[in-house]
Formats: sequence, C-alpha cells, structure tokens
Amino acid sequence: MDPETRDECRCSLAAQALQSWGTLKLRATGISMLPTLWPGDLLTVQSVRPEIAQPGDIVLCMREGRFFVHRLVKRSHGLDEASLVTRGDCMSENDPPIGTRELLGKITEVQRAGRIFAPARTLSLLSKLVATMFCHSQLFRRVGLRLWSYRHAPLRSSVVQEFSASKGAAEN
Repeated sequence: MDPETRDECRCSLAAQALQSWGTLKLRATGISMLPTLWPGDLLTVQSVRPEIAQPGDIVLCMREGRFFVHRLVKRSHGLDEASLVTRGDCMSENDPPIGTRELLGKITEVQRAGRIFAPARTLSLLSKLVATMFCHSQLFRRVGLRLWSYRHAPLRSSVVQEFSASKGAAEN
C-alpha cells in the first residue's frame, strides 16, 4: 500500500472513531499553526456540529482524505450550503472554503511538555508577530524549530528511556 493511500485510510478510520465516540487524540505534525501549535503537541479533538463552531476556534477538518488543523476565520452562506473558511496561524492567506460536512471537530485541549491547556481563541499581539515571522522568514522558522527541538529533546529522551525500561521489565 502506498503512503498516500495508507494516510487516507488512517484519516478515514480516525474520522469514524471521532464520529462514534465524540473525542479523539492526535499528534500535531505540521508547522502551519505555529506558534499556537507545535509539531509533537498532543491534541484532543471534540466532535462538534458546524453551527456550534465559532470563528477563533481551532478546528479539525478533512479535505481530500487528509486532516488539517487550522483556526476558523469565518462562516459563509452560499446558495447551496454554508461553508467555512480557515487559516493556519502561520499562513499568509486563508484556505479555500470547505463545506460544513468536512468539519470534524474542535481542538479543546493541547498537551505539550507535560502541560495541558486549552488553546486560546485569539492570538496575542506577540503571538501574531511571531506567527508573521514564522510565515515570512525561513531563517526564523528554521531557528525557531531547531531551538524547539533542542528544548524538548530531554523530554523525548526520558520518555524513550522510560519505555525501554518498562519494556525490559515486562520481558523479564
């Protein structure tokens, strides 16, 4: 099975789980939501009806068999159906509109480096400035991601060591 088909199957299965159980945890992988969400953040997604989601919410959507997590910017009402417009905090332009059926849920909790918090509905002035720098400066983005990985490397190492130790104990 090619990687693209495998990813589509995973997303479809996760979307079904979210619809069935109402909640889902997934790991952030991209950089489009910097500095609000960082690669490796564990996100809790709560199933939400499209009419409940409000601008400012960070939402999980599925487009062309892939997930994306972006901030809801606005709602539009067309002749046929309502649509939603999203944008990553680190992106310079809005995403193309999506149909309301493509909205899967809302991010209600972020787990990062042992802390759990609810994502802010708006960006502070400092966060907007940092997001703009991530968007427009490849050097700033590379340096920021490198510093982030160094800062969180000890945490990942301790998790790997704990896993290895518990695996070794289980095998004995």
